[in-house]
Amino acid sequence: MSETTEVGIHVSGDAAVLTGDRGLVESLMAKLDIDSTHVDRLGQGSADLLAQATGVAAVAAAIDGSWVQLTPESTRKLAELAQFNMSQDGLFSGVFRGSLGRIDSFAQFTTGGMNPVAMANLATLTATMALRRAVAQLEELAEAMDVKLDRLLDHNRAKALGDVQGLTVVLTRAFELYEATGRISETAWSQIAGHATSLAQASSHALAQIATMTQTLNARSLAEKASAAETIAAKELRSWLVILAAAQANQQRLETLELVHVRQHDPDAVEAHAAAIRSAAANRSTAVTARVQELVDALTASANVSDFNRVRSPQKSKMLLDSAERAVELIGVFAQIYGLDGLTTGEVERESWRKSLTDFAKTTGNVVSSGARAVPVGIAKAGGDAVIRVAGQIEAQRASSSVKVEPEGRRRDEVVTSDSPTSDAS
Repeated sequence: MSETTEVGIHVSGDAAVLTGDRGLVESLMAKLDIDSTHVDRLGQGSADLLAQATGVAAVAAAIDGSWVQLTPESTRKLAELAQFNMSQDGLFSGVFRGSLGRIDSFAQFTTGGMNPVAMANLATLTATMALRRAVAQLEELAEAMDVKLDRLLDHNRAKALGDVQGLTVVLTRAFELYEATGRISETAWSQIAGHATSLAQASSHALAQIATMTQTLNARSLAEKASAAETIAAKELRSWLVILAAAQANQQRLETLELVHVRQHDPDAVEAHAAAIRSAAANRSTAVTARVQELVDALTASANVSDFNRVRSPQKSKMLLDSAERAVELIGVFAQIYGLDGLTTGEVERESWRKSLTDFAKTTGNVVSSGARAVPVGIAKAGGDAVIRVAGQIEAQRASSSVKVEPEGRRRDEVVTSDSPTSDAS
């Protein structure tokens, strides 16, 4: 058999699949400056499907396939080399021709004149690429969150999701069989066909847990808010974000295999089915963005500690600020990896205890008596409970300007208790 001198390529978003002679494929990737760490081998079945759809001459053992992530720079170089215009949905298919392991010229073709089977193959490959990207994001997220995915999915939290670990094993095995053969057997399909409801419930449960975290931040007292934020940042958030991503990836696994099943039985219906899958993925992303945005907003709102609370309880204030900041950072990592472009992560405002004390004292000037306006002078020399007691008196008088400030000699059991402000709450 003669050497393959063509490379079939299908591009969707920031991912591409290539098939052809390995030397020629590697030559194209080198020309595009594609990082070898971002390259993954395709199963023989998937490589054959791309070859058939793009019209690469040899569909046999000589055909090799790779899946790659494109950087903005490699996408630009591909555009220059191919001189192509992607469709509105970001899809492109074509053939690079080369000889002796080199890319010499480009011959473009479009999917317009393809038969339904070829177009169904490309739709399946596009769904496969989206799934591979989702799985890569899941692995990247687990690494960034310092979470062992297999252990996490076997944790008690995941048990409430309908045994995500078991679903992951079954769906992964079925998908690997599809990639190796280009088909899904009826035996494999019967094992996964009933999992759609379980996966939808798993995602809903994970989102509900994030909503519960948001609700815990509605606590009225500073101490309760600080405790809730600490639990979110240290114990709950990272696990549920990764579990949510795992449930979403499994949903994409199942939808891709559904598309393969439709392609085998009704190729003409594949395009419509693929469009429905893309719409479902977009709706899930919108739901995740909305729910996570609510948590971000609650965290930043809780961290907006008043000057009085910062002065009265510096340690609790610092705990709340630190926890809220860590949680918002975790969500930022999740949003970046998961591609939640519509998410707005606010910043946690930090202010020193002494600045809060000064600001708090200044804001009381118009509503307190002349005796209270002299407080800042005494504060400079006071410390501990004495400062807190005076601050409490100012806060009370600001709420009701008719109340007279009590002298510092009031009974001990009437003093407002607090953390000792031994250090700035920054």
